[in-house]
Formats: sequence, structure tokens, C-alpha cells
Amino acid sequence: MTLTLTPRAIEAIQARAAHAEVAGWLLRVAVVAGGCNGLTYDLYFIEESGPEDTIVEAGPVRVAVDRASAPLLDGTVIDLPKPESFRFQNPRARKMCSCGASFEV
Repeated sequence: MTLTLTPRAIEAIQARAAHAEVAGWLLRVAVVAGGCNGLTYDLYFIEESGPEDTIVEAGPVRVAVDRASAPLLDGTVIDLPKPESFRFQNPRARKMCSCGASFEV
């Protein structure tokens, strides 16, 4: 499984982790039901990964992806073109909303 974070995304994630006092934790990236196209991305920090997680080393950021989300996220690039929102470039997405937060496969 491949998941890429751009340098801007890495910088923002590290800053948010430091602000939340969770530096050194993993970033959980998951796909959950929701949004205008049926699926949306969920990002949050976790202290430890689970036994069925795939761990992706994205530069200095360790990313945990659960088993159900992994096939939906494979090949995705996470960027931060604007300071307030991440943008996902997902090759599996057939349809995306205009804000890029939800998608359909």
C-alpha cells in the first residue's frame, strides 16, 4: 500500500501534533461513510496502532491505515494547498465533491 504526504502536508501534520501535544503519535487516515458522495476521509492522531493496521512511513510521519480503508486509499496523495484543509488525490475515486472531502468509488 502506498500513501504519500506532500511536504506541506507533513509540515501541517507535525505542527498540529505539536499543538495538540501528541508529537510522536501516529496519524490515523481512514475512510468512513459520509459526505455528499458516500465516503469521506477521517484523520486523527492515535497513540498506538492496532494489530490489523498497515503502517506507512511518510517521511517523518507514521500513518496507520485500517484494513478496510487500505484498498480505498492505496496510491492516494495528501496535500495541503490551503492552510485550513487537506486535499486528497485518490486514484480510486470515480467521483469527488468540489471541496475534495468526499468521494465515490
